[in-house]
Amino acid sequence: MQKHYIPFETLDVDHVNFALGADRHNKPSIALTYGAAGGEVAMVSCPAITMWPRVTGDGNFGTMWGPADITKAKFTLDLTDTPISGSENAAFNDFRAKMEEIDERLLSFVTDNQLKILGRKNLSREEVKMLQIRSVRPKYDKISGSLTGHSINLSSSKFAWDGMGGKYARRITICDHKGVTVPNGAVGPGDAVATTFFANQVYTGVGGDKFGIHWSFNDVSVICQRANLEMKPEVSAFQGADWSFGREYMGTVSEPVPDAYDATAQFGAE
Repeated sequence: MQKHYIPFETLDVDHVNFALGADRHNKPSIALTYGAAGGEVAMVSCPAITMWPRVTGDGNFGTMWGPADITKAKFTLDLTDTPISGSENAAFNDFRAKMEEIDERLLSFVTDNQLKILGRKNLSREEVKMLQIRSVRPKYDKISGSLTGHSINLSSSKFAWDGMGGKYARRITICDHKGVTVPNGAVGPGDAVATTFFANQVYTGVGGDKFGIHWSFNDVSVICQRANLEMKPEVSAFQGADWSFGREYMGTVSEPVPDAYDATAQFGAE
C-alpha cells in the first residue's frame, strides 16, 4: 500500500493512537495508527548528518553487527544532531522533540496496560520508562562518559515477502536534494540527508520485557554530500593566540624531501 508521508512538523502527536490487540500466537500486540482513518505514522525527516549508513548493496550483511544470513540483512540509516557546515542543526531539535512526544504517548499507553503487555502491575511511569527503548538515543564519549549528541536509528529489511511464499530483494531509492532519483546513488558517512520513514511496528518482549517503536525508511534524499559541505569559516579557540613565528598559510605545501639514504653505508654491504 502506498504510504502518505507528511513533513514531521505537520504531524499532530495528539492524533497518534495506540490499540491493544493479539498476534497470531495470541500474545499481546500494540497497533500504532494515525488519525481517525487509522493511517500509518509516516513522515519526512528533517535534514541531518548520517554517520553509519548502509543503504545500498547488501546493507548490514557481512558487517560485525550484521546477520550471517543474507535473507535477514537490513538497510540501516542513522540521523544525528551533528552540526551542518559548522552550525547547530536547529531543525533536528524540533524533530527530536516530535519523536520524544510519540515515545511519551507510547509510554503512557504501556503504563496503563502494563499487566497485559508486560505481565507486571503497580509499576510507576518512571519504572515502565526504564523498560522502554527510546527512538532518540543519546551518544556518550567512551572515555569521559559525557553526552556528545543524539541519534535516531532506522532500518528496513533488504528482502520482502512476495506474497507467494518467497522473498525478493528490494532497494532503497536515493535521490538528490530536489527529489530526482540518482541511478546507482550512494549515501556516505558525513552526508547531509533527509528520509521518508514510518513506524513499522511496536515491539514488546525484547530482552525479556523491553518495548519500543521500530522505525523503517524507504527513500533517502542526499541533500549535500560530505565533500560539498561548507567548512567552518574560523575556529574561535585559536583566534586569541599570538605566536611570534606565525605566518600566513600558503596555497600549497611541499612535501619534505627525505635525506639521501645509503644502505651500503649503514650495513657495510653492497
